[in-house]
Amino acid sequence: MNMKVPVKELIRQNNEKRKLLTKENQEYYENFLVYIRANFSRDERAIEEVLLEMLDHLLEAQKEGKTAKEVFGKNPKELADEIIASLPKESWKRQLEFIVEIIMTLFGWYFIARGIVPLIQKEDQTIYSGTLVVSGLLLIASLAVLIHFVFVLLKKEAFKDRRKKKVGTILYGILIVGLFALSLYVKFAIHPFGPSFETSYYSIFGLGCFFLLASYLFKKMRESQT
Repeated sequence: MNMKVPVKELIRQNNEKRKLLTKENQEYYENFLVYIRANFSRDERAIEEVLLEMLDHLLEAQKEGKTAKEVFGKNPKELADEIIASLPKESWKRQLEFIVEIIMTLFGWYFIARGIVPLIQKEDQTIYSGTLVVSGLLLIASLAVLIHFVFVLLKKEAFKDRRKKKVGTILYGILIVGLFALSLYVKFAIHPFGPSFETSYYSIFGLGCFFLLASYLFKKMRESQT
């Protein structure tokens, strides 16, 4: 019985084989790779398998002196869209697992950032449940918008020249910083409300560490299933 190659191994092989491409072919292929990988709703294994297959095909053609444009055509976006349309969709379970992993990571860094000062000063904190819930919802909403714009950016900028890519990246970077600044502003602007409770100075920081550890273990579990 043949064992499936883990997705992580497919990605590793791709990373190694790409080094064998010429500069021109590498730029063409990597634009193609970024565009296809930016499709969150498609099956990850299917994506990596087709990317590796195309890379092997390109490497063989390169030995014969052919360029990526000669092999795949001058309109890579059109070809990429056709390939994406043919790929199976990722299961809702896998998509949900990825979202949970990202949320745990976000909350981990959030609680660490919020708990580092009390930890250093060794000051116990008063937590207001209402404010905590609103802050959490704002974090999740900001994350959803951030992920959406990151994937939009990757797809939109993939086949542009480097100059246009740089401008687009700067604009989206400003947008992302603005979103986080807005979430922080709302957090501090909201008057504390709801039932309150005291927590020790190390609890918030420790909770952040717990979320990051849980996110890491969750990621390893996901990788072992692919």
